[in-house]
Parts: sequence; structure tokens; C-alpha cells
Amino acid sequence: MANASYGPSVDDDAPRLSRALYPELARELDRALARASEGPRSAAADFDARLDAAADARFAASGLGELVGSEGGDRLARAFASARRVAGELFGEAVGLPEPEAFSAADVDLAALARHLEEDPGLVSVPAPQGLGAGTWLTAFVRAAELPGSAFIGDSAGHSGEGPLVFAAEVQREFAALDGVAGSWTLRLVPAGQEPSLLGLNFSHGGPHVSLPEILMLQLMLAVEGEEPIDRGSFTWLSGELAAGRLAARHVFDAGRIRITAREVGSQGPHLGARPPVPAM
Repeated sequence: MANASYGPSVDDDAPRLSRALYPELARELDRALARASEGPRSAAADFDARLDAAADARFAASGLGELVGSEGGDRLARAFASARRVAGELFGEAVGLPEPEAFSAADVDLAALARHLEEDPGLVSVPAPQGLGAGTWLTAFVRAAELPGSAFIGDSAGHSGEGPLVFAAEVQREFAALDGVAGSWTLRLVPAGQEPSLLGLNFSHGGPHVSLPEILMLQLMLAVEGEEPIDRGSFTWLSGELAAGRLAARHVFDAGRIRITAREVGSQGPHLGARPPVPAM
């Protein structure tokens, strides 16, 4: 997310945050200016000023208001913009993303998150919906596979008939143990490098572990911004135990599909590790 491009711009100095918050409007402007024969730069500057004003108005009453303009605050706002696209385009009416002030009201320290983001470019702020159930996630990833240039394989691709998100039988059977509390949201910073930030660990080490909703939401946020999925050839442990504590779930992106499988908690290897989130309390 920190390195994402948020649509074409005719003005190299155009505010990236405003364009991230209003991508469709920004793209409409760029298309119009590309067709215009006179004054594209002045028109772009005028419209970017209007985008800035809209962004200021949107966040004036939220916990992000005073943070926007700093590197960490802008990265936090861009993450909310990406998560809002996920909620609107991939979840549809099933999920509504709370505004930043709702997280502030729940004792989430947005300023602390912004400071962490400024200090560590490898972290991404992930607002994650809890308790959606397996079906909602499966549908969201089928829609993600339809995005232009998507790295995910479509629902009907492949001889197995598997879609872009696959849950092992053990995971499907005890999905509630990984899914969180229905109707709630979390907001934490997740290490979002291609490989886990800690490698070569079994489940008992490297915690706390990223949750299933967080890792799936992070992948969808990357998808709507046209970025590559993480965990190509590596595995990330997920929080929550299965089979009475004998198994734990792990995440991998493999040949166009995200696979959530289960392994014994003592399993370890050079490509298996953890992404300990930074809490926002």
C-alpha cells in the first residue's frame, strides 16, 4: 500500500491523497483533460484543489483530520480509501466500513498508528471485518479475480473447479475459530512484505499472529490497488487454534489462488513464519 499508484495524473504535483480518496472522480478528470486542447495543467490544479477541499471536509470531524498531511497520516488515509473500495466493490452491501472516528471512539489511537507507519514503511494499516463467514470471503475473492489485471484465478479456471480462495477441510469445519466476532472490526498494522517478517518459526513462536480476516482483507486491499498478492512461495501462521489445539491455520498465495490450510502447531520450515501485527490501542 505504501508504494501504490492511485490512478494516472496529468500533474506530477497533484495531491496523491485526494486522488486516493476519490479515484473515480480523479480518473474522470484525467480522461477529460486528455481530450482537451487547452490549459490541462491549470484545469488539473483547479480540480486537485477541489479534491483537497473534499478530503479536508471528509476528515475534518474524524480522528484523521489533524493527521492528514504527515507521511504516516496520509498512509493511514490511503489504507482507509483502499478498504472502502474493497467494501464497496467486492463486499457490496454486505459490509460497511466504519469511519475513522468510529475506531477512535473504540479507543484506537490513530495518532500512534500514524507514528508507527512513519517509522516502518513495511507496515500497512488494515481495517478488518470480523465474523463475515466463509461464503462472504469466497464471493469477495471471486469478484477480485474479475478486476483488470488481477493476479487471482477466476472461479471456473483450472481442472479442479476451485476458485481464487480455497479453505482446507479442517479450516472450513472450524471456521468460526478463525473468523472473529460478527459485526465487529479491528484496526491494526500488519507487516506486508512479500514474505513474513519472521521466518522459520512454528506456531508457538513469533506471536501474536495476524488473523484470518486481516490477511484476507490485506490481500483484497492490494488487489483493488493493482498490487501483487503477498506470500508467493511463503506461508504465514494465522491466529486461532484448530482440532483442540493440535492444528493451526496458515496462508499462502499459490498459482493464482490463496490457500488456507492447517498444519500441526509444531511444524516449521524456512518459508513458514509470522506477521505480528502492531495493535492500535
